[in-house]
Amino acid sequence: MLKATKVDMLSGSIFKGLLSMTIPIMIMNVMQSTFSLIDMTILGKFANDTAVGAVGTCSTLISLFTGLLIGVSTGANVVVAKRLGEGDRERAERTVGTSILFAIVGGIVMLIIGVLFAREFLVLIKCPENMLDKAALYFKLYFLGVPFLMLYNFGASILRAAGDTKRPMYYLIIGGVVKLILNFCFITMFNMSVDGVGIATIVSNGVMGALAFLALKKSDDKVSFRFDRFRFYSSELKDILYIGIPAGIETALYSLANSVIVTAVNDFGPDAATGVSIANQFDGILYQISCATAYATTPYIAQNIGAKNFGRARKTLGNSILITVMFGAFFGALSAIFSAQLSSLVSSTPAVIEFSCQKMRIVSSTYFICGINHVMGGVLRGMGKPVVPTVATMLFMCIMRFPWVYFIFPLCPNLTFLYLVWPIGWILSITTQLIAYFPTMSKLKKELS
Repeated sequence: MLKATKVDMLSGSIFKGLLSMTIPIMIMNVMQSTFSLIDMTILGKFANDTAVGAVGTCSTLISLFTGLLIGVSTGANVVVAKRLGEGDRERAERTVGTSILFAIVGGIVMLIIGVLFAREFLVLIKCPENMLDKAALYFKLYFLGVPFLMLYNFGASILRAAGDTKRPMYYLIIGGVVKLILNFCFITMFNMSVDGVGIATIVSNGVMGALAFLALKKSDDKVSFRFDRFRFYSSELKDILYIGIPAGIETALYSLANSVIVTAVNDFGPDAATGVSIANQFDGILYQISCATAYATTPYIAQNIGAKNFGRARKTLGNSILITVMFGAFFGALSAIFSAQLSSLVSSTPAVIEFSCQKMRIVSSTYFICGINHVMGGVLRGMGKPVVPTVATMLFMCIMRFPWVYFIFPLCPNLTFLYLVWPIGWILSITTQLIAYFPTMSKLKKELS
């Protein structure tokens, strides 16, 4: 197995510690989005724009359903990190066993739902008729691999809780390379289309899930997996779900809100649907860059709260925002400036490229604000207060979009205007979470001191 390099979150430079955790997370998540983009590019070059649009149309729905369970893995991350900060090895191991069992059971349930109701879900978001059959096939194939995906995500969250962000990165890169090779072979050699991408995704998820599980199984530290702990412990499950369910709902709400936008965009026709699918791939990369720091911030806060290092926890917030702006603003500007060139890598259709550019110019340039919003959510969850980020997301990422799409947008039916809902919602959400942060920190200090 690859050697783990862990960050000591309880001592040393906070900036260096956060940066050393953030960069592997950023590389990992960017590679994941890049592999997805390469999938789309291969489909566009060797299949057609309809196949590209079919896979892209599924992406928002897939994020909606899988995001709920992946969000729950945040609960495992926080609870394990807090137990490590408290020095409670037994409860840390019980949390690991409970988390892995939840990942497997939840993944199987999601598989059944995704396979049985694929077409119905796609019809709900007005998937263009000429894409529906291919989109439904890809949707079903993708969900066959969801149990493996959940095993990887929960395993990666547990490893990050102990300060190990490198091994999850390595495993994702390995899985991504496997997926890329299989996609190229299936599509170029066997003339497959979305079915080839779907099968490659199943194999890739299986590889990543197996590697993450073996890492926990062979680990000799406080986050090791033990079969005698492989059960649902009521106390640990309750703690995981208390943090994880709001985080999962928040992730799902983001995807639901994006589904509302996708529905409005699909009314502009197949070129718009394909163009926005392309933009989503590049925006997905930028999202991972902007929000990577939040994944490092959560266990950092949780461990220091567990160890009662409140001053260190407060300093973590400022350092996290600084790192987020450094990366997010720089790459966001590049993405917006070169949006046409980037979009033309996937499609040569002028109308498709223009639809893609419309979204990238507005959303890409402001994605660092989204990153700050995620950092605030990560801080509050690490403090054991997961409800405020979820409420803020519900209000400004979800509910706000309905009146925007159905009442405000028709007054100025231009997609550029439609996309302004993203930065406006992020700013309002950050403000809400900042208002909650300061009294929450003061209260925790009094309760735990």
